[in-house]
Amino acid sequence: MNSAGSVRKRGGSFFAGAGATGTGKRGNSRRPSKRGLALRYLAVAALFIFSLGIFFITSRDAVSSKKEEPLILADAVDSPGAAASVSAESGLQAPSPSPSLSTVEFKVKGNDSFYTILDGLDVPPEQIVRMARIAGGVYNLGKVKVGDRLSVTRLGNEIERIEYRFSDIEGMRLERDSDASGGYSAELFEIPYVIEQRLVHGVIDSSLYEAGRRAGASPGIIMELSDIFAWDVDFSTDIRKGDTFSVLYEIATVDGRAIDAGKVLAAEVVNNGKKHAAIFFNESGGGSGYYNLQGKSLRRTLLRSPLRYRRISSYFSKRRYHPIKKRYRPHHGIDYAAPTGTPIETSGDGRVTFAGWKRGYGNYIVVKHNSIYTTAYGHLSRIKKGIRKGRKVKQGQVIGYVGSTGLSTGPHLHYEVKQRGRHVNPLALKSAPRRSLNKAELQTFSALRRDLMALLSRSDTLLAMNEKGKRKKGI
Repeated sequence: MNSAGSVRKRGGSFFAGAGATGTGKRGNSRRPSKRGLALRYLAVAALFIFSLGIFFITSRDAVSSKKEEPLILADAVDSPGAAASVSAESGLQAPSPSPSLSTVEFKVKGNDSFYTILDGLDVPPEQIVRMARIAGGVYNLGKVKVGDRLSVTRLGNEIERIEYRFSDIEGMRLERDSDASGGYSAELFEIPYVIEQRLVHGVIDSSLYEAGRRAGASPGIIMELSDIFAWDVDFSTDIRKGDTFSVLYEIATVDGRAIDAGKVLAAEVVNNGKKHAAIFFNESGGGSGYYNLQGKSLRRTLLRSPLRYRRISSYFSKRRYHPIKKRYRPHHGIDYAAPTGTPIETSGDGRVTFAGWKRGYGNYIVVKHNSIYTTAYGHLSRIKKGIRKGRKVKQGQVIGYVGSTGLSTGPHLHYEVKQRGRHVNPLALKSAPRRSLNKAELQTFSALRRDLMALLSRSDTLLAMNEKGKRKKGI
């Protein structure tokens, strides 16, 4: 075995160079000079110093980057993209955004129901049933109507509030309880509205209805005006071209939109040159009604006519030619031509003494009002269900419908009035007022009459506005 192999086997020296003789004798190895050792030590020292510099620079950058991390995270609150980037690089999980409130509004359509609307929002069926049951304590949500409005407010996926408006000024609210029970409470609420007083003037050319609509009055106010003066003016037969009317009434508005006409406060009609006035007055006994300028009730024992929509086809006469029997005979009543099925109202309070078939009169009803007046209604297509002998009826109550039964040439109502057992002309009848104000009431009424009649003479269409909330009585 040679000496070189022996040196490798024993490990040799780090500084052993290629100049060894390879003879295997240690004493013959070549030692480096002093200058060479100095250079080698200098090189090692330089390498050490360089390594320390690299370590120092690297450590400083690491510390610097750690100090800047909070600033980047702070920015991430406002920048979701930055938060995701920092989270991915640093290994931190960004906080999830808090749920927000959102409201969805629905206008109920033909096939909609409370269940189908909420089912479309992915509300669990058992929760829909539970909420409907809770709401049922104040309102039946099975009665949602086409055109009504329903709104659903959610916090994330949880329903916080449901509001259902079942009229222009009323609604139902279902709201999550403030505690942690997860339950709901239901209540009715009133939508804020404003009561205005409006004044309308009109000139009648053909009918009260057409003139009223042209003047801006609602159909309900026109019918109310007709009812108020029903004992003094027959707006189907008494009206003359050029007659005038004025009406002061209340109207409810929501956000400036008219939603409901209230009561008539005062009105005046000039018919064939004669003035008729009506003042709404709250009576001392708790009742209310319309009174003329003298403080007498406009309500009479009997209405002028038992029909709202009609024309007179045959008047009261001692000698009228009968179109079927072809001879002259008395006609002890008024015939009002009207479409089949037109409602017939009883002329006054009373009790039914006959309801059934009576020869030439066909379906026939007789009502006894008091010891003085009795009225009769003939040729009805049918008698209203529940109207029978002995039944009490109220003035204006529907008792039957126009027809052409018995001896009749077409649909009409034969109307008769008896006064103390004798036939009288219904159009000439002047029944007594139902009530007159007492002395104490007249003092209050006089001041009210003065104020309202002054308002009726004005030309304003909007006279006053009340605060939002409950309706006020009177003005």
